[in-house]
Amino acid sequence: MNIIVLDSINFKVDIDKLLKKLHMDRDSEYIDNVLRLAQIASEIGRPKAMYKEAIIDVKGKDYIVADGVKFSSHILRANLDSVDRIFPYVCTCGRELSEWAESIDDMLEEYWVERIMEMALDRAVEAFEIHMEANFKPGPISNMNPGSIEDWPISQQRELFTLLGSPYEKIGVELTDSYLMLPMKSVSGIRFSSDIDFINCQLCTRERCDRRRAEFDEYLYKRYKE
Repeated sequence: MNIIVLDSINFKVDIDKLLKKLHMDRDSEYIDNVLRLAQIASEIGRPKAMYKEAIIDVKGKDYIVADGVKFSSHILRANLDSVDRIFPYVCTCGRELSEWAESIDDMLEEYWVERIMEMALDRAVEAFEIHMEANFKPGPISNMNPGSIEDWPISQQRELFTLLGSPYEKIGVELTDSYLMLPMKSVSGIRFSSDIDFINCQLCTRERCDRRRAEFDEYLYKRYKE
């Protein structure tokens, strides 16, 4: 299937949301600096996303093959039992923001810009979700990310990038030798139609995580271990 690239996503820093993230009021002594950085980010920020519809060719005991690429995971295989397509994706805050962030040497400003880049990433994910829903009508959706749970190792990022072709050329996201993505404020994974609202976080035992989107579900954890 054709790869879809979203590289013209509108982005403007929502000041109220940013201040909430920073636990800051508008009468803060730092407000002028925050507004200055938000203005720059709104001018240069170009969050991006890419994804495709991939058809599942084979379903093995603990793996699936989609468009000729093999993914090994018991939990992924179980979650895809009743579907015949997946939507692999990569979303990013964009190299424009990440390269700008590298030029900032004030620790407090670095923290503020990190939060701004997270907002840009969230905007990329939102644009991806809206586009996918409008064009493919997948219905209720669940999500899995390589490396978020022990059963699906981060090394499978390689296969995910293979399935998508050329994320670096299309949206500027590269994979390091340790399978981390650059820019750091990027996410990758697989979306799929599902009657249950599955999120990796439900099986993750890590207690402290700023990006957690669901509580640990001990019952679900034990069920998938069986």
